[in-house]
Amino acid sequence: MNALAHLQDKPEAEEEVLVVDFDNLSVISGVVSNVGEWGCRLTSPDIQELSKNIGIRPKDSDKLVKCQITSRKDSDAAVLFVKSTESFSDKRREKRNNVSIPVKISDFEGITEISGTIVDAGNNGCRVMAKSLPALPEEVLLTMKKFGKPVVAEFAWRNDTSGGLRLLWDRKVDGSEDEAPESEAASA
Repeated sequence: MNALAHLQDKPEAEEEVLVVDFDNLSVISGVVSNVGEWGCRLTSPDIQELSKNIGIRPKDSDKLVKCQITSRKDSDAAVLFVKSTESFSDKRREKRNNVSIPVKISDFEGITEISGTIVDAGNNGCRVMAKSLPALPEEVLLTMKKFGKPVVAEFAWRNDTSGGLRLLWDRKVDGSEDEAPESEAASA
């Protein structure tokens, strides 16, 4: 049974909680109520900051209850308890390395450019910390001092302070695709 079981089937019962968003790593305060076997209602003025995968920590618990938000309206969210014995795992296909690389993120025309930092990176993606990421289009250019040319990337997710990017190594800055990946071309 989860740490919210003492509230189950008591429609008037509510409790203050901390909520951790596993997708964007934000933390908000909220109130759970209407707790049942399958889920609960979560209320917070900051509810719109949350993505789908969350953990709810009741005030007298040192563990998170793994949940998913199924819908939102105003300051309320419908929450489903995740019934699995496995721990929260990273859905990425590859390992990411913690890094700190200064980066310029811009649209293809160079009209909008934002400075940021790549904080984790793998062969096919990275996470950047920067302000105002929603001002950029879906596909962007990443410019780093150690690379001779910009890298084309597309947002997998983003908020005002961070974003996840897929690196499109086979795309050229002009939008066309390379004939073969650079590693194959170099060995030919």
